[in-house]
Amino acid sequence: MRLSFFFFTLFIAMHSVANNIEVVGLFSNKALVMINGKRQLLSVGGKGVDGVKLLSANSNGATLDVHGKATTFQLGRDMSSRIRAPKKRVVNISRNNRGQYITQVRINRQPIDMLVDTGANVMAISSADARRLGLDYKSGDPVRVQTASELVTGYRINLHKVSLGGITVNHVEATILEGSHPRTALLGMSFLRHVKLSESRGVMQIEAGF
Repeated sequence: MRLSFFFFTLFIAMHSVANNIEVVGLFSNKALVMINGKRQLLSVGGKGVDGVKLLSANSNGATLDVHGKATTFQLGRDMSSRIRAPKKRVVNISRNNRGQYITQVRINRQPIDMLVDTGANVMAISSADARRLGLDYKSGDPVRVQTASELVTGYRINLHKVSLGGITVNHVEATILEGSHPRTALLGMSFLRHVKLSESRGVMQIEAGF
């Protein structure tokens, strides 16, 4: 009897985890959902929360899988006037005659030219440029970095703010290399993974808010 009561209680608990659901924001393939009083951003094909997964979303509504049952929700009236899709911000960079995409970036509001490099895991800046930018890089974690020609000392730091046009990313990892290399600082994946990249006819488009 006690065992049967335990399984009955467990069954009730599992099916009451997500008993208060409201869609409060709709975007392309994403939905902002209130689940038991907590706001969650769900993506199509993404991980579910409390047994709730997003199957589809558009401007008309969202279809959720709630514990295996597909249900369509409309945008909640109380929140719809305050939720807006994020504004897209786009920066276009023209390829130079060496086949490179170089653009001006601001680090903590200081300008620096950087080469867009999807092969670099993090942003890479020479110590000469770091001093000009006023970065206290030696307070970072020391590392040894293999460049194309030698093994050099570097410092891993966290940049408070990195801006490219109207796109700003906070807390971006960077490595400062002792010396004057790289000659042109590298805009690596520690920044680029936060944006969408596309390339067409010698122009690279960097987009945020997608």
